[in-house]
Amino acid sequence: MKLPVCIIMLSSFSASVFAQNYILRIEGGPESIDLSSGSATISIDVIGDAEEGLGTHMLWGTFGVIASGDASIESMTWESAPWSEFTHNGGYAGAGVYNTIEFGQFARMSDQLRDGSELGQRIGTFEITLTQGSNLHGSFSFELVADPFHIALSTIDASTNASYYSTPETLVLEGFTTNIVPSPGSSFLLIGAGCLGIRRRR
Repeated sequence: MKLPVCIIMLSSFSASVFAQNYILRIEGGPESIDLSSGSATISIDVIGDAEEGLGTHMLWGTFGVIASGDASIESMTWESAPWSEFTHNGGYAGAGVYNTIEFGQFARMSDQLRDGSELGQRIGTFEITLTQGSNLHGSFSFELVADPFHIALSTIDASTNASYYSTPETLVLEGFTTNIVPSPGSSFLLIGAGCLGIRRRR
């Protein structure tokens, strides 16, 4: 009686060790944002991907975003890529939180899959306008989040029509961080303050 139990436990362990990952990541943002004029607008793309053996195209998915850092968000909007046939856009809720976005296509056969839905391609684009915060410089981050009770990314294989689904354990979320560049006047003030500090120590 004990032997079958041991076999089941070993099989479960092996499956978890060799589990493959589904990936949602942010790409395309600038290395730094210049807020010297008071505000700036940037665009970042959300990409859907998966490791080899987990299909060839994106089928459906959902995620949200939490943004935070040394700047203020004036506005944040989302536009899905043309291949997505349906979108639920929860919209910007304020305080850096963008509510759930749902995307996908109706196709279930390889000859119906839409161009642009291949793995590694764009799901859509956020456009964000940032304004200067209380800090003169620093960083700003965008973090992808997923509801643990919903599938965050499902894929399909164009050659076999087999579909695949992520789990909380196999989903990788890759965010994005950029630097906030202070205005020239602010930089001068910082340098001046540093010089005053040196003089005082002397």
